[in-house]
Amino acid sequence: MKKTLLAVVTSSLFAASANAAVVYDKDGQQLEVTGRIEYDAGQMGFKDSTPTEVNNFGGDGSARLGVNGKWATGYNDVALIGKADWQLNAEHDSAFSSSDANTDTINSRNVYAGADFGNGIQATVGQQDSAYIELKDVTDTFNYFDGINEDQFSSSGRWADSYKVTYAADGWDLRTSIGFSDANKDPDATATYYKNEYSAAAGYTFTIDDVQSLKAVLAYQAATQHTATDDNLTDAQYALGLGYTYDAFYLASTYGQRKHDAADYKDDIWTATASYKVLPEVTVYTNYEIVDPHNAAGKVVETSASGADGDFYVFGTEYAFTPKAKAYAEYKLNQTTGYDDQYVVGLQYNF
Repeated sequence: MKKTLLAVVTSSLFAASANAAVVYDKDGQQLEVTGRIEYDAGQMGFKDSTPTEVNNFGGDGSARLGVNGKWATGYNDVALIGKADWQLNAEHDSAFSSSDANTDTINSRNVYAGADFGNGIQATVGQQDSAYIELKDVTDTFNYFDGINEDQFSSSGRWADSYKVTYAADGWDLRTSIGFSDANKDPDATATYYKNEYSAAAGYTFTIDDVQSLKAVLAYQAATQHTATDDNLTDAQYALGLGYTYDAFYLASTYGQRKHDAADYKDDIWTATASYKVLPEVTVYTNYEIVDPHNAAGKVVETSASGADGDFYVFGTEYAFTPKAKAYAEYKLNQTTGYDDQYVVGLQYNF
């Protein structure tokens, strides 16, 4: 086998695998194991009986385990790739809600396969992040409370039955994906579901000097939606994000709009974040997010700006014991009238 092919295959599996442990690396085949153990405690969720009142102090633990694989094909720089990871939710997944059905269950996160063509291009199929996650990553940089509103389609940003193509080279990060909902295989005539989803994102990083850089991201996603009374309605979201790095300082913002054809209303979504690494081990940060509804006269009154995630600030700090282990504390200041503030302290270990 050519040395250049071996170098491509064994140099790095994925950019996101910084915490992975390589357990096998031979003859162009590489296998990595990834994982995370996390425990959070505080007043994070709201009561079932009184949704505006925060729960008493409590804890919530979770663990992740996954594998990444890459296999050289012997054809130029093409390699087959795959990823699978799962999360075990100990206690309650949704912050102590007694109605949560995910207690002590294992849920799949990413399960996909594809090919790396060795020139910055990858093509994958399965359950995986949508292209829109590139926009969300601009401001979703912390631990618990931020990153809630940037993606209005999915809190996780992962789509099942999705096909994605990416190109990442020379400062560019281009992604496109399409997903087909499982619900469309045996739809309930009265249900509301996405028949398919599609998204695209384009990002470019400008390197200003040794300590300064600016990344710009433009993203769009849309879905064909079925409701009990209509079919093939469009639900769409677009946004622009900017992230500026100056040495230990990071400042970023995203702004966009979501348009709901089914209910005939619009939301403006704006997020902003800033962080500063005070010491190599200590980072302080703040975050602001708002979902601002705009309705024409006589249209449906939109309510997504209400609740704990309609308008809020986050203040936090983290301490890195090692590059893979950290402790953090965050306080969420809810600006929606009547909603209690929340806080969390947590420990996280990645491998």
